[in-house]
Amino acid sequence: MVTTILSLLSAVVALYTMLCFVDIILSWIPGVKFTAFGRFISAICDPFMNLFSNIPFLRFGNIDFSPMISIGLLSIISSVLSGITKTGRIYFGGILASVIYMLWNVISSLGSLLLILFVIRLIVLLVNKNKTSEYSGWSQLDQILGNISYKVAKTFFKGNMTYTKSIVISAIVLAVFLLLGRFLIGILVNLCYAIPF
Repeated sequence: MVTTILSLLSAVVALYTMLCFVDIILSWIPGVKFTAFGRFISAICDPFMNLFSNIPFLRFGNIDFSPMISIGLLSIISSVLSGITKTGRIYFGGILASVIYMLWNVISSLGSLLLILFVIRLIVLLVNKNKTSEYSGWSQLDQILGNISYKVAKTFFKGNMTYTKSIVISAIVLAVFLLLGRFLIGILVNLCYAIPF
């Protein structure tokens, strides 16, 4: 009986996660959110997703990462419910491992996206010989990346810092962080699974 209820809850959370993902995709297409289907999906998903939209560190300029956090949380809940259903018991080590793994997935996804943006911007800077019009589409991206890259680069190197140099340093630091993080999270997750309760 309890297993059936947990399976049903896991399926409902997985379905709700999918609806939230559809809601995010619909928000990228102008006008679709105002159709009957768009309003229906928004009415279901927006109350939950808006819980995370006011967290300041999830927003970089015009880029909002709060939908990713809300989807990640739903995925953690679904994974925990599914794990309890499969094992037939509440298993602290398994729950902790799932939470750590899903949090790492969210962090590494954000980090990977940032790394891709650093690499793309670096390529454009090198092709254009560090000359970009302030009226181009790159200026808004430069505001976001510049704040992050200068902070990261100045943590590791002192002295005069160009924008290009700060992007290179930040990309290297981020790549090393992602590689080491993946290795360490794997060890941590295995330790959590070894917890006997």
